[in-house]
Amino acid sequence: MSILTTNFPNIEDVERYDTERLINFLRLKILNHDEKNFKILRDQDVDGLAFLHMTEDVFIKPPFNFSYGKAKKLGMLIDSLNNQRLLTLEEALLCIPPPAFIKKLTKSIPNLGDHVPDDVFLWDDFLESVRMYEFTDKKRYQRPQFSHSKMGVGETSIQAIFEFNICEVLNELLPNYLFSRKSTKNPGDPDFTCFFAQSTLLFPIEIKPEYLLEIGKLQFPEYYKKRAEARTMIKQIFSYMIENECQYGIFSTYNMHWFPHTHTWFKNYGHDNDKSYYSPHILKILDSVTRKDEELVSNTRSLRSRTKSSFNNSLGSLSFNTLYKSQMNNQNFSFLDFKFNDILGQGRSGKTLKCEFRGNTIALKCTDLWKYPLDILKEMQNEVEIYQILASIQEEFIPKLMCYGYYGGGICYIIGTSFSGTALTDYKHITERQRVMCLCAINAIHSKGVLHNDIRAENILLSNINDNVYWIDFGMASYHCEVKKCWKLFDKEKRELVNLLNQYTLLDSVVIV
Repeated sequence: MSILTTNFPNIEDVERYDTERLINFLRLKILNHDEKNFKILRDQDVDGLAFLHMTEDVFIKPPFNFSYGKAKKLGMLIDSLNNQRLLTLEEALLCIPPPAFIKKLTKSIPNLGDHVPDDVFLWDDFLESVRMYEFTDKKRYQRPQFSHSKMGVGETSIQAIFEFNICEVLNELLPNYLFSRKSTKNPGDPDFTCFFAQSTLLFPIEIKPEYLLEIGKLQFPEYYKKRAEARTMIKQIFSYMIENECQYGIFSTYNMHWFPHTHTWFKNYGHDNDKSYYSPHILKILDSVTRKDEELVSNTRSLRSRTKSSFNNSLGSLSFNTLYKSQMNNQNFSFLDFKFNDILGQGRSGKTLKCEFRGNTIALKCTDLWKYPLDILKEMQNEVEIYQILASIQEEFIPKLMCYGYYGGGICYIIGTSFSGTALTDYKHITERQRVMCLCAINAIHSKGVLHNDIRAENILLSNINDNVYWIDFGMASYHCEVKKCWKLFDKEKRELVNLLNQYTLLDSVVIV
């Protein structure tokens, strides 16, 4: 018995077949089928509608007693027909993706900050609320197509499967919603986000391999109390929800999903007037930054000066705890101190946001400490040190350092600088003055003993007001106290910059026809 390759009829037509027409259809579709098998179908009054609801297992058992091969091919034919059926939205959403099995790679979840919920509680009426939802959409949908790649290694693998089998399927079924890796305009980088109408963030989504959640038979509240890993992971998704002012979130292993709700899952955390979620880490505000709200000044403690440390040996051998403790005397701040407007860019160390801070528009460089390795944190710390060394040329050749430090319960490390202009990558031509100013700026930086070490157009900002030029991104920079002894290094970097600038046509020489 073999299945023919002729086209299938419309499934709605097959549903209307009586027994005899169904048998004639099967004679055309399946060869070498014994007439005694058709007789059994006739004796059982199997018509088209009943046939489409039968399975391979049904044909193996009495009263049919078909051989395994015949039952298998009939089951395949039924599946092929049913896969053509257009589904309601509810039916399509009920289609379950195939399971995935992820091998253990490493446990890479950091334990940053101290603020985690004291307790978690089950969202008792969640399933009831889901069942009460009424699907009013009359549109019909094709059956979702899933990838059957079931194996992977580590968190990256499970994210890829989640993106294809869940995000892309939901985007097809729910066109007004976007499930993707789209970044938020707030600090922190959740694995996925859900936006409504491309602009309104509804909730963050965080993915973890199942081997990190060996929950067994425990209910999640019990598991949360017994395992530090659970508290750390809850803190992570909770931080993303708080930072983005989202009431809901999703925490998933792909095979299992949890739906946190700030009013039912988390205890002792609430709205803007609840300061229990403020960061235990330190955000350093430079003394020269003025406060727009004078009332805020009277309600906060005065800043303590940061202890100066030797730069040459400060970062290479420091652990995270040492870096953190070195700033413990500074003041705490929360996301309420910032008004986030837009994403300026994204690089290997995280994203840069445009935001309002104390009446100033600043560029806020954010590194999500849940996502990025300790080396990136050290680069950020290094950048702060470099800005301090270059304090005398801030606002002239480099932006002004406005704030820096740990942020949002340890979710991020940030560096805030004055908003100075647009990256050279956005330009095809520059003026002669801009070229000269760019060279003057690097000379000024070199004169302070600082080697930038990352000469790229992305790190050069052109002022939108005048022809001033500013250098940014000093994470890879190095300090050399004796410039004369290292003149070859500085000369090489300057020649590298000249080669970069030679790629841009000078506006003074452009001829308009």
